[in-house]
Amino acid sequence: MSRQAVVRAVRTHALRWAARGGRALPGAPGDRARYMDTVDRMDRGELPVDGAEVQEALLARSDALVAAGKPEEALGWFDKALRMAYHPALHYDATPSPLATDPSAFLAPFRAARLGPLLLDLPAHDPGPRRPAPRTAEDGAPVRLLVVAQRNWTFVDPVIESLGARGVEIRRFEVDSLPVAERPSRERVLRARLDLALHGRRLPTPAPLAEQIEWADVVLVEWGHHVLTWMSLLELMPRRTVARFHRFEVYTPFPLLTVYPVIDRVLFVSGHVRILLDHLTPHLSRAGSVLEVENFLAHGLGPEPGAGHDPHLLAQVGWVRPVKDVLFTLDLLERLRETDPRFRLLLVGPGLPDSSADDSAHERKVRARLAALPAGSVQILGPRDDVPDVLAGAGWIVSSSLVEGVHEAVMEGLAAGCLPLVRDWPGARAYGGARTIYREDWVVADVDAAAERVRSVLEGGDLAALSQDARRWVVARRSPEYVVQRYEDAIVPGRRP
Repeated sequence: MSRQAVVRAVRTHALRWAARGGRALPGAPGDRARYMDTVDRMDRGELPVDGAEVQEALLARSDALVAAGKPEEALGWFDKALRMAYHPALHYDATPSPLATDPSAFLAPFRAARLGPLLLDLPAHDPGPRRPAPRTAEDGAPVRLLVVAQRNWTFVDPVIESLGARGVEIRRFEVDSLPVAERPSRERVLRARLDLALHGRRLPTPAPLAEQIEWADVVLVEWGHHVLTWMSLLELMPRRTVARFHRFEVYTPFPLLTVYPVIDRVLFVSGHVRILLDHLTPHLSRAGSVLEVENFLAHGLGPEPGAGHDPHLLAQVGWVRPVKDVLFTLDLLERLRETDPRFRLLLVGPGLPDSSADDSAHERKVRARLAALPAGSVQILGPRDDVPDVLAGAGWIVSSSLVEGVHEAVMEGLAAGCLPLVRDWPGARAYGGARTIYREDWVVADVDAAAERVRSVLEGGDLAALSQDARRWVVARRSPEYVVQRYEDAIVPGRRP
């Protein structure tokens, strides 16, 4: 272990014990210590029984400061309560997400807090942003597109490349290229949002970004999290602003803080995510327009699949995180092997820690289940950059997740000719879930239904024909030509999708 790692470990241990020791303190020090201890426990996979009480105390302290005329100071306590409520342990583990289960109840404490209307309602005295003067382009001049993102360009890179190949002039703006003091940190965005609500002041647009905004005909903001909220608060905004949501952003508070009336178009790669956000905030409808688009496949469609699919081989890409719920797939494997021991499982992607001593509670369960299965029934490949080739030999692609936006690995499996087994994701079921994306006969309610689908297909289906049908389905929705046209229509000014 490096010296820096030792220092971090000692510091973490000291803070942990200080937080636990400070829980009994009165006033603000005790509330702060209880917050720190609760978050530390959630970081390690625990769900503290007094979490609701701790959150209530944080909001009460925020309310008291607002009543005392100190809303800016109150914001820190309000944000601590937000951090607790949106902690991943509450939304990506085996327990149902309270946000998705009952959005109104989840947000009720925040809406009732004194800062709630200031932050969650649209600002009452927003002067609106300045916009660059309309740009008169010569006939045939390319559209100028600026893409804004922070670090994660994975899903938007194919969009950039494909639009560029169609003649769109594109520039990138990496938010982290700004000086640290001008970047949209969480604290900076929250303060700016409160300042707009209290005083009608918009945030000065950093000069390097302002220069690019002046150049662009349209700006695409990738990811609907804090960067989009920040863009919606700027004093100078683009001539036309388009934003794209995936899924995880809805499990952060920032979509509730975004000033949607200044956003011209909002794109969603998943319909059920849009429906969930509509349940969380009424303000999404104030954007200029809202529509759905598709992602490009990370590895493309690839060649036509061959005939080498093993009908007894299940494949799952991404499996170790709790949200992927590989225990569902292991239950399915055991169920299938009860009547046919030829069934096997292929797990692709990052795996368990090298040492079981480093396992989380979830990882301990997974390790125990894997150890109990017969040798050779599960093959763990680890991360691969040749996923289509790996899937080319599998008969089935499995999505066992608790919640997904689309689950791109399933799309890749379909392109490779695998037959889909898509769980009706519990965390998205109330909003249409997997059935808003995949065919009804591909979606299964539980392990029993999944096992029945596999057996019925093997007993009476034409596997080659079903494989070709799956391939045709994904080609119709994810061919590069189709997807790029969708983005060109959605982004280019004057186009109607």
